[in-house]
Amino acid sequence: MKISYHRRRKIKTRRIALRELLLRGIENPKDLAKELKVTMPTIKRDLEALKTMSDEDFIFKTVQTSEEILEKKDAILKMLDNEEYYTDNGHINISKIISELNTSRATVLSVINGE
Repeated sequence: MKISYHRRRKIKTRRIALRELLLRGIENPKDLAKELKVTMPTIKRDLEALKTMSDEDFIFKTVQTSEEILEKKDAILKMLDNEEYYTDNGHINISKIISELNTSRATVLSVINGE
């Protein structure tokens, strides 16, 4: 079953709050449930999930600033001028650009199309 973006975000926010409560010393599941205004089974599920979550799972990704977007665009344009990023047939090796810049295919294609 696929979970919607908003539901995943709500779950993640609740688990971050749960972690903060645990760090403050509140460990009783009943107190945690009361504090977060959820049911006991939800708290138990979240406590189990916390055991497998990494520190990175507790951070929301930030949106890129316009400066970062422009820097990425400039980097893509420089790569397009370099023969190293073309195949033997003369086609652009988009996957190589994507992997080196850690960006999406849509971003690269939008730069190629001049958007």
